[in-house]
Amino acid sequence: MVRRPNDPPVWDSLWTEDGKIFLTQSLSQSFLDTLATSYFGYLHTVPRLITNAASWFPIEDMPLVMSLLTCLVVALLSVYVFEASGAWIASPVIRVLLALAVAFAPVTARELSGTVSNVHWYLIYASFWAVICPWRTRGWLAASTAVVVASVLSDPLTAVLLPLGVVAALAARDRRAWILPAAIVGGLVVQLGLRDEGTTFFGGREWQLLPRIFAERVTSSVLAGDRYLEDLFGGRVGSPFAWASLAVVTLVLAAGLWRLRGRRRWLVAIAAVLSVAFFLIPAFSRGTIHFFPTRPWLLASTRYIYLPVLFLLTALALAADRATRGPTRPRLPEIAFALLLVGTMATSYAAPHRTEGTPSWRATVKAGRIACRQNHENPLAELYYNRGLIAVLPIAPTPGSWRAVISCARLTQG
Repeated sequence: MVRRPNDPPVWDSLWTEDGKIFLTQSLSQSFLDTLATSYFGYLHTVPRLITNAASWFPIEDMPLVMSLLTCLVVALLSVYVFEASGAWIASPVIRVLLALAVAFAPVTARELSGTVSNVHWYLIYASFWAVICPWRTRGWLAASTAVVVASVLSDPLTAVLLPLGVVAALAARDRRAWILPAAIVGGLVVQLGLRDEGTTFFGGREWQLLPRIFAERVTSSVLAGDRYLEDLFGGRVGSPFAWASLAVVTLVLAAGLWRLRGRRRWLVAIAAVLSVAFFLIPAFSRGTIHFFPTRPWLLASTRYIYLPVLFLLTALALAADRATRGPTRPRLPEIAFALLLVGTMATSYAAPHRTEGTPSWRATVKAGRIACRQNHENPLAELYYNRGLIAVLPIAPTPGSWRAVISCARLTQG
């Protein structure tokens, strides 16, 4: 919550959808209606639960509650990844760093950090470890099922992990192993049954640019972080650094595949394939324009880069892992992975967030209350009638569609 270097802080501002969609609807609809309302073609159950919980508090404190609950969810998922990865990763150092990357990978700084509407990306990544983890104790199955159910009810893209869950269940030869694939299928049925709108295609069909975008946004982020990409690229697209990052990562993964044997070799390949798959899905479903390919260092639509980066880091972590468990000294690949990840997380830790320059939520709420009580608009609050007086409060730095709509009756309570 404290990593953002710019004003306003996370507890005094609202991310676009956090305010316009989730908070506004939690204040104007019943609890069950919000859970059944899709946005961009799918349910967002966990964000809905968080914002509904925040609606129990005073309006000026709602961003604080939302960010606290979001940070709690992400922290719990990080702990879960640390524990679940123990079934596959021998090195405790790599497990710790991979768990920290869930919350602090460079790609989280621009859009994801502290935003309720983006929590589903963290859930999908944690669900990957849930479906491949072989542990079947009652407590562990309960935790894994909770992660998967929360994920699939927040984003149907969790379905990408279904084949992996089916293969894991077949290999386990244990009926309990089918609980997680069944949870994904059940969640998808709910998502489809309550779907009431389609996704939006932003534009751009420049598919030939996808390898370059992957190099500039994914492999470059893995090797150097996000904050200083413009300097590394020399302010131009198709830079030698970007292509070199793609070549280096490819060679490292190839070396890992050559060195490893058994199930970990397969998992390196699977993680790399998932990185590419989760990159291509939004590219084809939303278009290439939302990546802003002419200026990649602006980090447009960073939320769609989170999973490609995390799965690529997972593949590298597995490739760098030690062969056996035990209190042995870290090997050179482990040390290299640690230095790489610590360096990129440190340089991008306090990178500017997209909420920079947004109105202070407390000041905006205060202006809205004044406008409602005086029945007169002011620079921070517009008014209109719809079965009562309604206040429209800005949540973005420039005038536009990103606004929170709250009834004056609710705004002036207390």
